[in-house]
Amino acid sequence: MIELFSHPDQSLRKHLAGVLEMSVASLENRRASGWDPIQLNHAVNIAAIFHDFAKATSYFQTYITSEKKRKTAQSSHTMLSAIVSYYVAMHVLQGEEEEVLLSSLFVFMAVRRHHGNIHEFNTEINALQDKRDLLLQQAAAIQYDEWNKIVEILSSELPFSLQGVTPFTVEKVQSWVNTFYDEIGTLRRWLKKRYGKRNINNGLSDYFKYCVLYSLLLDGDKNQAALRDMMYHGRRLIAADTVDHYKRQQQWDASFMNNLREQAYEEVSKIIDTAGGRLFSINLPTGMGKTITSLNAALRLRARRQHETGIAPRIIYSLPFLSVIDQNFSVFEKILQTGIDKLDYSYLIKHHSLIDPYEQVNAPNREKDEQEEYNFDQAQILVEGWNSEIICTTFVQVFQTLLTNRNKALRKFHRFSHAIIVLDEVQAIPVKYWALMREMILELTRGMNTDVILLTATEPKIFSQEDVVVSLCDRDRYFSEMNRISIIPCIKEKMTVQQFAESLELDNEKSYLFILNTIDAAKELHAILSKNLEEDIGFLSTHIIPKQRLQRIKEIQKGKYRIVVSTQLVEAGVDIDFDIVYRDLAPLDSINQSAGRCNRHNRRTGTLYVVNLCKGERMIPYAQSIYGRISLEVTKSILNKHEEIPEPLLLPLIENYFDEVKEKSRSESSMFLNSVKTLYFTGESDDRRIPISEFQLIEETYKKMDVFVEVDEEAASIWEEYSEILEIQDALERYKRFARLKKSFQEYVISIPYHVENRPPLLHEQICFVSNYGKKDYYDDCTGFITKGVPAIW
Repeated sequence: MIELFSHPDQSLRKHLAGVLEMSVASLENRRASGWDPIQLNHAVNIAAIFHDFAKATSYFQTYITSEKKRKTAQSSHTMLSAIVSYYVAMHVLQGEEEEVLLSSLFVFMAVRRHHGNIHEFNTEINALQDKRDLLLQQAAAIQYDEWNKIVEILSSELPFSLQGVTPFTVEKVQSWVNTFYDEIGTLRRWLKKRYGKRNINNGLSDYFKYCVLYSLLLDGDKNQAALRDMMYHGRRLIAADTVDHYKRQQQWDASFMNNLREQAYEEVSKIIDTAGGRLFSINLPTGMGKTITSLNAALRLRARRQHETGIAPRIIYSLPFLSVIDQNFSVFEKILQTGIDKLDYSYLIKHHSLIDPYEQVNAPNREKDEQEEYNFDQAQILVEGWNSEIICTTFVQVFQTLLTNRNKALRKFHRFSHAIIVLDEVQAIPVKYWALMREMILELTRGMNTDVILLTATEPKIFSQEDVVVSLCDRDRYFSEMNRISIIPCIKEKMTVQQFAESLELDNEKSYLFILNTIDAAKELHAILSKNLEEDIGFLSTHIIPKQRLQRIKEIQKGKYRIVVSTQLVEAGVDIDFDIVYRDLAPLDSINQSAGRCNRHNRRTGTLYVVNLCKGERMIPYAQSIYGRISLEVTKSILNKHEEIPEPLLLPLIENYFDEVKEKSRSESSMFLNSVKTLYFTGESDDRRIPISEFQLIEETYKKMDVFVEVDEEAASIWEEYSEILEIQDALERYKRFARLKKSFQEYVISIPYHVENRPPLLHEQICFVSNYGKKDYYDDCTGFITKGVPAIW
């Protein structure tokens, strides 16, 4: 028997057997929207075995076994593999004719795109129009004896019979190709009828149905190709009382706030043990220990679901801000280490754009004697596939996996099924996407058996009463107990930064935080206060490199600065505390987040003043540069009705705010929803749809460029290593080396407006560079990048 190869160092039989094993293992008998469980299992088996059918051609075998690998049209394999998979599915799958056709088409599309991003389905069909002769040529080049032996071996693992499909012959495969082309017109019309742009009354289940199948195939294929025998299929046990165990080891004092935190923790624990439904909310004031409380709730719910279904849900804990992930991850690590001796990636990972997967997976506390060390590719596959019990990640990773056409992101889509998703600071979801996220999250809970826990101090009105969000605590009681601050609106009078500074009367016995909307405004106020006051004034903005920014926050926490000027980067996840906070006008939910930096631990009485700072002769509010018109108008309308807002009154005001904002912001959500309902992955935007490929949770407000600032010897060493990496000729090796350096590299990188007059030199055609020698012209150690010629917004 001639051995067929899928990869230079692996047989096709072994690869297909591994993909089959890994795809089915990933399925874990979980539920997925639109699928009958048996039908999904069968579809996954078919895609796993036949996705590389055309690798059995002599063309592909010549390509894969040759030293100089030159791809040709004949050596490609996804088109013919997709057609064969389609007809096998049509033969094997059972049910109503239209549903079998749909499921078989989904198998076809999953196999066709398993090496690329998803295209709009009719576009994909049309792309095959002139490929008939090529496909017939490939069908004639299949090494059928060897292929049929592979199928015979693998068929013993299948939950269905391939009788009537096997044996494969050139006549049979060529007839499938010809039949497919004869039916292309019918398929196009059927797809247009089902998914045309006017079919916006469809549900969301077809989108979820396809993405789950596609995801399972991708995950199995990538895992097998990279990990092979090093893939760990088992699951890890994490005790439901792990957080309780951790808390018993702490020495927290019995203060008013700690007592209140404990009451909330116990209440959430009690309710989550018996609560019905799959959509939950923990709505507590800032500073109430929501991170620990929510992890405990997720672990207890995980134990419940495992008892009910036999499957332990993975916990996907997501946050909107990169700056907070490391902080929360460290908390989770400490908690888990109290109950787990050897904590490794299979228990807990973090996944965002700056992580080093190699470092995460090969952590020092991993059991080295169990298996070999993972290389970079293997580590990246493990992290990006969310192969862990608890995943700490970003909103971008979650929502741009839920809504995308990208192969790399959709690989982990199936992880949403039977998962517990914690959305920390859920109010950070842009208002324009509330209606979209409501529908997507509800489909997760209804069709995918996913539990979702919303975590916030200002719960947005994403969901309606009919959606039944189960509250895990008596939020009204905890908010009524809070009387840490009062908010004083002072927005009727417009002031420049200079006028505002002149109006200040600062008490030497109190600490002050000023939160401004733009970097330019913050720098101006900092300069005035530094000139007028005989003390160091702290400063924070994104124009300070991350390494110095983190150090500055630590200095603030230790009390080095009595007065700090900042942009809104301190609003969430930064544990700092001041007596008095001044906040430039912002949406009410942002103002509430700013309030969380005032008298955070209830040690005194705090006050937050909201002011209306403006620029230029026309006195244009800085707020207009940052925030949407609707949210600002609603906020001003609410604030202007009050001279003072005590903390207990904040909750009903925020609810009113969200009601009004939600009513006025719907259109963009509707257009993306229409695309989800009609599987419009790519294409042009029209009057009803924006293609799914264009969804971005966070949009760029202005064009930026990155600058590396060499502020110390470590930065100089990192830059030297970066320059060496760029000299590496092999693109893949260059990528891997930089991925290892990326986290350290980014500690010295800031983003500045693209059109600044004092642009630093562009080196390596990649990034601007500020040397330590020339730093004085571009960078100030206190206030960051020296911007000239354009306003600095963030």
